[in-house]
Amino acid sequence: MRTWEAAGILTPTRDRPGGHRTYRPEDLRDAELTHLLRRGGYPLAHIATVIRQVRTAGGTDGLAEALEGWQDRLTARARAMLTAAARLDAYLSAR
Repeated sequence: MRTWEAAGILTPTRDRPGGHRTYRPEDLRDAELTHLLRRGGYPLAHIATVIRQVRTAGGTDGLAEALEGWQDRLTARARAMLTAAARLDAYLSAR
């Protein structure tokens, strides 16, 4: 987590006088998102960019909506390709 803090991904507050890190709910969200992206192989610089964008947007709701729309378009395209492949197979089999 210190590495993530150094990369600007996490920005915990520090209490006085000991300087202990205090994590807010937003920091936990950012840490969970960072963990998922690291598992996906993304470098810290790219993750820092994503986290900044999530913070600017005020949360992940917009991201979730965009991903849902992308998933819907991807599913529709895959189904259209399967339908086309089936029709091509029927055409070629009839010849």
